Amino acid sequence: MDMNSIDMASGSVAVETPVAPVAPVTSAQGWLDAIKERFSSQEPWAIELVVFGLGGFVAGFLLKNFGKIALILLAVAVALVVGLHYTHVTEIPFEKLQAFLGISDLNTVQDIINMKIAWAKDHPVAIVSGVVGLLVGWKVG
Repeated sequence: MDMNSIDMASGSVAVETPVAPVAPVTSAQGWLDAIKERFSSQEPWAIELVVFGLGGFVAGFLLKNFGKIALILLAVAVALVVGLHYTHVTEIPFEKLQAFLGISDLNTVQDIINMKIAWAKDHPVAIVSGVVGLLVGWKVG
């Protein structure tokens, strides 16, 4: 079928919009790299708007529907891990946990709160879209 085709029975013209080709994922390029490349031309605030909005929506939906059981399971899991660590059955690598969370031994609770507030001030679009997504997800759920 060519770009513009005419249906003789109805007299209508069908126009096909050309679609930009998407580069295939090669074996050297993973799927995550392909996604990063696809969105690298977008503005950072637009990506934050979508990611935090969808994340907030999913979190609100799941909290409303499964919040009580998730809180109970989380409390039991934390108590179990802390109990196993206390009895020396397992060892919690606190250095790796602190590195993952982006804190150090020298950080106080106030320092951590200040770091999170500074991040929130630098990313207002992410905060607003996340809260709106959370509220919408809660309402839909």
